[in-house]
Amino acid sequence: MKKLILLLLYQLSLCALHAQDWTDELDSVLTVLEKEEIFHGQILIAEKGRILFSKAYGKNEKGAITLQTPQSVESVTKAFTALSVLILQDRGLLNLNDKLTHYFPKLPYQQVTIRNLLNMTSGLPRFLPTLISRGDTTRLLHNDEVIKLISRYKPKANTPPGSTFFYNTDNYVLLAAIIEKISGETYADFIQKNIFNPLKMEESYVNEFNELKQGQINSSNFYSVYGDGNAYSTAEDLFLFDQALYTDQLLSHDLIRTICNPTTLNDGIESNYGFAWTVSKYDNKTESYIVGDGENSRTSIQRFIDDKKTFIYIHNFSGMNWKQVYEVVRNIWEKKEYTMPTRRTIYNIDQDLLDNYVSQYLTKNFGLLHITKENGKLYLRPDPIPGKEELVPSSDTTFYFANQGLDWEFFLDEQGTVIGLGIKGRPDTMGSKQ
Repeated sequence: MKKLILLLLYQLSLCALHAQDWTDELDSVLTVLEKEEIFHGQILIAEKGRILFSKAYGKNEKGAITLQTPQSVESVTKAFTALSVLILQDRGLLNLNDKLTHYFPKLPYQQVTIRNLLNMTSGLPRFLPTLISRGDTTRLLHNDEVIKLISRYKPKANTPPGSTFFYNTDNYVLLAAIIEKISGETYADFIQKNIFNPLKMEESYVNEFNELKQGQINSSNFYSVYGDGNAYSTAEDLFLFDQALYTDQLLSHDLIRTICNPTTLNDGIESNYGFAWTVSKYDNKTESYIVGDGENSRTSIQRFIDDKKTFIYIHNFSGMNWKQVYEVVRNIWEKKEYTMPTRRTIYNIDQDLLDNYVSQYLTKNFGLLHITKENGKLYLRPDPIPGKEELVPSSDTTFYFANQGLDWEFFLDEQGTVIGLGIKGRPDTMGSKQ
């Protein structure tokens, strides 16, 4: 019996050592990436409700990032918005099949429901073009002013509700307005009282916009809405949120399950988007994730639901490196071979090639994109968004945003003529050259 106990203890110690090996290796790698200015932020990995790895690296504008440093989580905010709507349904204060016009009768979208807004099947147009052309861009426009302008000028819907998935953050601007109208509280207060406080997410908050002085407001910052991307949090707070989605702490089990259910469109085809979460199936197992992208920042909660595993990362000043960092962390966690991330370099491209790319490209996912050349550099501007983003060359046909982890490719025909622009390696996203 004594030998058996010693053998069991030895095996347990080997398991503990093996588990420790990958966390030490991961910490060493991330420390190198911190020194190389490739990663600034927080990483958390958990299995079956137990945190296996949680550390912070790098800096933000205020100094060193710690585990208690809140950072902008951008579109991950939508998960809080969606949960808030479901909380109101759980309390009998709304129904997901309610029409949008029940709450805002002057909006011109008669058949759009709350459910359509949640799963991005409303068919609504993006509101910003109307606001730029019709609104007063010398003052801040919040959710209520946006609704007034859209009610007045009535931009046409793109498609009938429920017919197609179209990622449009304005759906969540409207949901935030509905939350305020029903609850009688500000959006920030509702999230704080009904999600952050109960879950003891002590470092999390919703940013409330500071009023700018006359002259500080312009066409690139006047659109000051909430509900779609204005929350701040930490990886460990987001883990508390993730774990709550397995319980009835905030919501009944029946409604909790709907959050990560894929959406069935009118024609019976499934969309892999639930209520703010993208849903995928791998080896008959469900994986859901939500991503928030900002200017050189990126946040994601990745949930492996059947195995109850969680992977959370928050990038600050290193969003352009997210894919490389993600792959090395995931591979170390899964004990696979990996390649160390490296800093991106600028490819020395022939200037004549740049001239070939200058044009307009009509894309399905991004609308009309304007490509211009100034001082030997290419720039991309979506129509009619003010401002532009530099395209940094990585080869003769591929480019990346200097401050974001998004790669673009100019697609050529067999004769070498430019025919379109899209996401690198994804000809299905290509928009044709106009």
